This record gives sequence, C-alpha cells and structure tokens, in this order.
Amino acid sequence: MSGFGTLLRKELKESLRTYKLLIVLAVFFILGLATPLVFYFLPSLVPGDEFPLPEFTAAEIAAEYISTIGQIGLIAAILVAMGSVARERESGTAATTLVKPVGAGPFIAAKLTGLALVFIAGVALGSAGAYLYTTVLFEDPGATSFAGAALLAGLYLLICLAVTVMFSSFFKNQLAAGGLALIVMVALTAISALPVMDEYAPGALLTWAGNQAAGQNVSHWGSVIVGTSLVAIAGITGWQVFKTREL
Repeated sequence: MSGFGTLLRKELKESLRTYKLLIVLAVFFILGLATPLVFYFLPSLVPGDEFPLPEFTAAEIAAEYISTIGQIGLIAAILVAMGSVARERESGTAATTLVKPVGAGPFIAAKLTGLALVFIAGVALGSAGAYLYTTVLFEDPGATSFAGAALLAGLYLLICLAVTVMFSSFFKNQLAAGGLALIVMVALTAISALPVMDEYAPGALLTWAGNQAAGQNVSHWGSVIVGTSLVAIAGITGWQVFKTREL
C-alpha cells in the first residue's frame, strides 16, 4: 500500500503532538493503579461492623481490572477514534493528503494502525501497573494468565477502534460516528449473553479475559476468530465507503 509507512509515521507524530498518546497512557495507568488500591483501602473506608467485607483475592482484583478495561477502555477508544477520519474530512486535511499519490486504503489503515499502537501501549502500561500493585498489596495473580487476559482485552479494544474508525469514515460529524460506534459495541457485547453467541460475540472476549485473569481455564476461541474478522471487515468497509465520499 503506497504511502502507508509515511502516513503511519504522520499518525504517530500527531498522537504525540496532540498529547493523544500521553492521555491514553495516563488513563490506563491510572486504571491499572486504582483498581488494586481501591480494593486495598476499601476495608478501612467501610465500617466493618455494619458492612462486613470479604477478604479480596488477587484473582478477584485482576478480574475487576479487566472488567474496568472493558468499560472505561471502550469509552476511551470511541472518544479518541471517533474524529480520526471525520475531523480530517471536516477540516479539509483529508483532501490535501489524498491529493498526493496516497489511496484511501493506506489512509484508513494508517489511522487504525496508529490508534492500535497507542492503545497497545496504554493497555501494556496499565496492565503492568495493575500487576505490580496487585502483587505488592496482595499476592501474585500469575504473570502468564494476567498477560493473556490483557491481550484478550486489547483485542476487544481493537474491535472498538476498528468500528469507530469505520463510522468516522462514514460521516463528517464525529459525534455521529462516536454515537453509532457506541450503540454497535454495546449491542455486540450484549449479544454475548445469548446462549448461541456466548462463545463467539466480542463480549465473550471480556468474559474469557476475566476468567483468565482469575486463573480459570475457560476459553472462547470462537470470539477471537469473530473479533479479528470484525476488525478486518470494519477496516475494509471504512476504506470502501471513504473512497466514495466527497472530501
């Protein structure tokens, strides 16, 4: 894809210039540290006689961290990605970029890859912080299982990014792109509650990640296949629609 490397470098520089990378790193780092800290200090904040609390385990804290990624991370992914294409169409910079020998495919691919790298860094930093604090304040939740859970949660966020970039290529209004992406991701996550979809829907990735973090040997490989397919479909759809849009 002609121009992909150049566009990707542009996206990464843009993420530094606009503090997008710094914000994402800060959000996930705070999430990673806050989860074990909240569980550690909660017994001292809640009157034990009136509201007796159970003794929290490292596995429970790790699973709660993964759940937090699925909620806060989803919102962060949509907010960061919803203007990725729409904002450039609205400002006219997309038209300037595509005047050069650069196609719509590399343009969309660079957008998605740049965002993916930013969130990979965020999830890695946040997970390292959560693992370290959980180990220090409670006990070791298991480095291998924790890393596997973070990878699965990262794939879920990659789906969020791909869907949001796709809708961002549909509209010049980034709020419309973000709103539709949120509706679709909530729907895709909710259908994992259906018996026929409980091993295939994107929400099953979070279920598997939570089980993995808690040390439970339960897998949903169908959700990985469906998830990676959704990323590819969203990327291709965004590319095909974007190249037909008036810039």
